Amino acid sequence: MAHFFTLDDIASGLRVRTLVINLIDPLIDAGDTAQAINATIDTLDAELIGTFDSDKLFDLRAQRPIVSYADGHIVALTMPQMRLMLVTDVHGESFLYLTGQEPDFRWCAVSEDILEIIERFGVENVFSFAAMPAPIPHTRPVDMLIRTTASAGDHPVVEGFAEHFAQLSDVFEHMAGEKSISVVNIRVRVPFYLVRGEAPFFAGALAAIKMLAARGGPTFPLGDLEQLEDSQRAAISQLLVEGSDFDQLVTKLEEDYDASEAGFVKNEETIPVIPSSDEIGDAVEQFLASHDSSPLERVHKDKPERRHFSDEFRRIGQGFRVGLGRLSREDKTQANSPEGNDGPASESTKDHEE
Repeated sequence: MAHFFTLDDIASGLRVRTLVINLIDPLIDAGDTAQAINATIDTLDAELIGTFDSDKLFDLRAQRPIVSYADGHIVALTMPQMRLMLVTDVHGESFLYLTGQEPDFRWCAVSEDILEIIERFGVENVFSFAAMPAPIPHTRPVDMLIRTTASAGDHPVVEGFAEHFAQLSDVFEHMAGEKSISVVNIRVRVPFYLVRGEAPFFAGALAAIKMLAARGGPTFPLGDLEQLEDSQRAAISQLLVEGSDFDQLVTKLEEDYDASEAGFVKNEETIPVIPSSDEIGDAVEQFLASHDSSPLERVHKDKPERRHFSDEFRRIGQGFRVGLGRLSREDKTQANSPEGNDGPASESTKDHEE
């Protein structure tokens, strides 16, 4: 029986094969990667089907509610919360999405609730996201650490030992592994100088959701995120004045990156195949047919107008023009110090302390 989770009656009896976990804690969300991924998923059709008891899971002095005021009255109160959504991806496939703020209390009990959700819906595959600071340059392809509860095989492994502060998804993953439940964690490495920018590390979010699809997970829209990545890369390139401190820093990071054989995973970029008109027609027919049946009529119901993807990032952080201009001497010192090159453990520790 669930400890803190309540399932909506409309979702009883549903079977959904995939669960995606993406809980947000800004303290450990390097480059606001989880927030960028969440903004992407927010553009998809979704239905709320379950909630967790916020009053028992959150320290409201640490994650304070947001009060909305208008014309002499409080018009809304937004509490921190965890939500279970039923979402439809771009191919018309439904998946469960556990989102919201990471709770402050009772992680083991919440993990047991997630295990119960998996059993109740017949979930076969679970995916989660994370991001960590690293002494790497933004000029190279984003790489990731793929961690899995399954035995080694299709998932590459980075050899070695490391320790870092845990997230709720880590505690759940450990408990799921003891029950032989398949969980894949996609952990993006973020250049240390982009960990606390005024905009998310768009390239990292893009790489993570591409890797999710490549590993058999849902497929999310990429177009807006790709444009934001291009704009961000162009903004950074304006700071790379030849001979400047920043240019020398990036050059050193590039040399170390190119010489490394640590085994981090990158996406395989392929040249897209342009489909014929017949193939496009067949795909449209299949897509429309997939929306004639449940779960919850493929989540296509009357909803308020969805926010545009870019609007989400204006809320997360306004612009990127100023953020990188504040690259400090302290940042450069961290990159060249022993603490800046110890790998995931020391970088995550440094991020936590900030």
